[in-house]
Amino acid sequence: MTRDQKKVLLVEDDASVRATTVEALQLLGFCVVSAENAPEALTMLECGLTIDLLFSDVVMPQGISGVELARRARAARPALPILLASGHPRDAFGGNDVDREFAFLPKPYRLGELATKLRELLAGA
Repeated sequence: MTRDQKKVLLVEDDASVRATTVEALQLLGFCVVSAENAPEALTMLECGLTIDLLFSDVVMPQGISGVELARRARAARPALPILLASGHPRDAFGGNDVDREFAFLPKPYRLGELATKLRELLAGA
């Protein structure tokens, strides 16, 4: 990881989507640490993992959604940029309220859309 390279914690329960997204983030120049569920990501954060951005799927197993993960991460690290993504309809997880709290990217998304959203979030951090 270079000094200017930003580190993203990616949280995605689907292994193939996780692998593809890690590759996409790396193509965009990010250092990526990944977790397959929210409890794993929370453990990483609680252990002091240094990241520049949290990027999480919304609907995940293990009883903790991406929205709940984002809220817990924000409580612990108020300035942390957070991007949520989902292929489910927004009303399935409190869409408008979540949109007001966190940046959101509907799945499927294109690499350019992801790059733009990440730049916007990191520019505001």
